[in-house]
Amino acid sequence: MCAVALRQSRSEVSRVTAARKTAIPGYIEPCDPTLREKPPPGEGWVYEIKADGYRAQLHLHDGDITVYSRTGLDWTEQFSSIAASAHKVNAKSAIIDGEAVVYGSGGLPDFQRLRRELGRKQSERVRYHAFDLLYLDGYDLRGAAYEDRKRLLQQLLANAPETFVYVEALEADGDEIFAKACQLGLEGLVAKRLGRPYRSGRQETWIKLKCKKSETFPIVAFVEKLGAHPRKIASLYVGRHKDGKLVYAGKVRTGYTETTARELRERLDPLIRRTSPLDVRIRKPKATWVEPAVEAEVEYGALTDDGLLREAVFKGLRGDLAVRTVKAPRSAPSSAGWPKLGVPKENILQLLPDAVVPSKEELANYWRRVWNKALPHLGHRPLKLVRHVHGTTFYHKGPLPKDVPEAVHQLRIQKRDGGQGTRLWVDSLDGLLGLVRIGTVELHPWNSTVEDFEHADRIVIDLDPGEGVEWQEVADTALELRALLKREGLDPWPKLTGGKGVHLMAPLDEPMLHDRAHRITRGLCSEFAARNPDRYILSAQARRARRIFLDYLRNGRGTTAVGTYSPRAREGFPIAAPVSWASLEKGIRPDAFTMDSPFRVKQRRPP
Repeated sequence: MCAVALRQSRSEVSRVTAARKTAIPGYIEPCDPTLREKPPPGEGWVYEIKADGYRAQLHLHDGDITVYSRTGLDWTEQFSSIAASAHKVNAKSAIIDGEAVVYGSGGLPDFQRLRRELGRKQSERVRYHAFDLLYLDGYDLRGAAYEDRKRLLQQLLANAPETFVYVEALEADGDEIFAKACQLGLEGLVAKRLGRPYRSGRQETWIKLKCKKSETFPIVAFVEKLGAHPRKIASLYVGRHKDGKLVYAGKVRTGYTETTARELRERLDPLIRRTSPLDVRIRKPKATWVEPAVEAEVEYGALTDDGLLREAVFKGLRGDLAVRTVKAPRSAPSSAGWPKLGVPKENILQLLPDAVVPSKEELANYWRRVWNKALPHLGHRPLKLVRHVHGTTFYHKGPLPKDVPEAVHQLRIQKRDGGQGTRLWVDSLDGLLGLVRIGTVELHPWNSTVEDFEHADRIVIDLDPGEGVEWQEVADTALELRALLKREGLDPWPKLTGGKGVHLMAPLDEPMLHDRAHRITRGLCSEFAARNPDRYILSAQARRARRIFLDYLRNGRGTTAVGTYSPRAREGFPIAAPVSWASLEKGIRPDAFTMDSPFRVKQRRPP
């Protein structure tokens, strides 16, 4: 086993092949290794030690330091010791990919100790395991080969403070080095392909090998320690997502210190609810149910045949992961009681049993009337579909029909949870009619185009009124939000949803990663809701009566909102229609437009 040979001569970054001179970018979605049980076969792979910590992306630019979490949250304060040491790195500008860790008593990274150190400005325990260099002194290095990036990183950190630890790349037999890593008690290794550029998202050129099985699970309940003062938890119940449903994954009995048991009880207290958040009910008399808004890192030995965790051990809360506080969609029944729908169950993400749908002839006639106005909104975008097949209306997922017309295009994408997926898209009237032929009723486009589907080109805010909210209140809220968005440099326009709410659509001057668009929209909604918390809510699970839900969760990779000019599978066949602000001020109704009358007032086209 030997360190990969690195060229000793220090060449200028400008001479590195594929280095591109450009301004320093903002947060970069990290390269996400694919989890595998065995090392990759063949030559051309090297291995880095996988630390048990928080992924952290360090940005240094003209003396300003920012440290981002895995999901792009600004965690400079939490990683303040790293930020303080970064001022001593010998670079004018740089972006480093790495892992924040704290060593335990055995000399190995200890995740819980890291959690206790976060935010301590003078912490001497936090170390930054730097393993990749994405930008240096005016040059974007993501297109450069792995070896060149490692060489420049090693040179950059040659005289860096001890907070910075350069992660060596080892060239060895994969099976042998993985076995030794596990014997040493390491969390695992990351195999990386030589000669390859840095790519965001899930990649097969980076392979994650874990010595112990460890995953994150949403906490769905806790069992309280009887008679404890102050209160603390005795164990946790966790869930997992399966086929669009949130199901029970098992009980986590061990791994808690006295401190973490009390901290968990305090953290979960505001999330307590009366009923189980699980879509498949289970009997747990001792459980105190909570909103599944917090995820725990759990180490386990194996899974039972029922998919339950064995030998589960609590490792910590994953505060660096973005967790949406919404319940998983109510999906179709399990196969045990599957009704004879004539539709393969693997195609049903969510059943719509109360849907009312027009005929294919009515849909085809409608699209022939509006296609030229609809395509600027719907064309060239990956689509999520509501289909009506064999008398069943449902959100489609999984395998596509075998008879997809040629005018309906197919886009293959890499799923975030691994594997390949396919999304349909159209760019013509024939494409829209082709969707009708396979039973499509509603179209829900991504906030990005097929040409650049990893970057959002717009944001969406859904104003969803609860019971007792008058339509005029929704319209007034839209007008107030317009002022906030304009203050932030956005130019929103309103879209009636064909239901009871309104969407604010705001094009972006420059496309951005979906996660960043999500964060920006969440921040805007949070700021707006704080003005009147009795009137607005940000959680789909909160009490909705007399309040308006500001739904920012329509923003994100693969998340959608009903498309402009799409029919709705509802009584009267309303459509989601763009309107002018003047029409909204004059009191136009949310269901004013239908398939029979899509053009009552002058509509606004997208910018």
